[in-house]
Amino acid sequence: MQSITQAIHTRPVCTRDSHAESVALTSAYDFASAEQASARFSGAEPGNVYSRFTNPSVALFERKIAALEAGEAAVGLASGMAAYLTVGMTFLQQGDHVLIGSGIFGTTTHLFREYFTRFGIEVTSVAVNDSAAWQKKIKKQTRLLLVESPTNPMLQIAHLSSLAALAKKNNALLVVDNTLLSPIFQQPLTLGADIVLHSAGKFLDGQGRCVGGALIGKTELIKPARAYLRSTGVCMSPFNAWVFSKGLETLQARMLMHEQNCRYVYQALQQEAGITDLFATFHTQHPQRMLIQQQQKGHVPILTFRLDGDKARVWCFMNALKLVRLCTNIGDAQTMITHPASTTHGRYSTEERQKSGISDNLVRLCIGLDDPGDVVRDIQQALKSVLS
Repeated sequence: MQSITQAIHTRPVCTRDSHAESVALTSAYDFASAEQASARFSGAEPGNVYSRFTNPSVALFERKIAALEAGEAAVGLASGMAAYLTVGMTFLQQGDHVLIGSGIFGTTTHLFREYFTRFGIEVTSVAVNDSAAWQKKIKKQTRLLLVESPTNPMLQIAHLSSLAALAKKNNALLVVDNTLLSPIFQQPLTLGADIVLHSAGKFLDGQGRCVGGALIGKTELIKPARAYLRSTGVCMSPFNAWVFSKGLETLQARMLMHEQNCRYVYQALQQEAGITDLFATFHTQHPQRMLIQQQQKGHVPILTFRLDGDKARVWCFMNALKLVRLCTNIGDAQTMITHPASTTHGRYSTEERQKSGISDNLVRLCIGLDDPGDVVRDIQQALKSVLS
């Protein structure tokens, strides 16, 4: 046998006794026989078929996130937007109607308005915190209700159990984006939601390393979503799945620390001149404080505020920061700041941004795991540089 043949066919070392799970970086799988290959592809025999839709590392992440969200099953996907695409392509058809919460991530709204409407699907935006408006706008053709709760960046809350009842009454599905709170602080399935969606590269990862998405719910709903994945390939990378799985192990500890740090920064910013309209879900004057207490176990570490001035002054303030990173992600160990009107919600019309409260002088902070005192001092020096 030639040496190159020997090298290629050398079998891997068994890793069953490894304390940390290995990454299943493979595109395909060996079968014991042609009969087994046929049985696996037909579904007659369980087991791996092709990494586009079955992979041990991805499956481990799916089991973990399903357990955290109190769901029966989950499917890992390439990104949060791939998760939204999968929802639409799996559960909608021509003539259907979608209700989508206003203020939701701009690209999500753009996906449904710009692309799904091309195929005869109607999309209507509704104020996420107005239960009466949801009841008024729903139609017999409505098949999906899509919400973020809290919304990003204005931190408005959807009454999830009320929307779940409305969806069920009208033979529709309630899909809740739980990215901001994570399953540590909120479990929408226990409140009646049909599907929970995650952009996994946020708090589930925790360090801004990878992009991924997930859908969690009853097996009967996840099964057709996985069938869509099999036919289209919007799959999660095995390596990313491995990173997310390890991130989930520290999720609870990180979320508690994120919130603690956020409260510290919030208290400091209340005293700063030039900052107005400081928003946080733990603010005692939040208009939906009672609902928050009913359906959340904790608070997203996001602070949104308006700076006294115009967009130019806001950008000068952001550019003056030395520690806080200018980044549109959330859920990182590092504290980050963004200008929603020109980035995450830039695809909204001026009228829609104004209606949602996303003004040109609005900024969003996502408080990380860095020392909150250092974060406060950096914000103070940046404020001083533009307000003095």
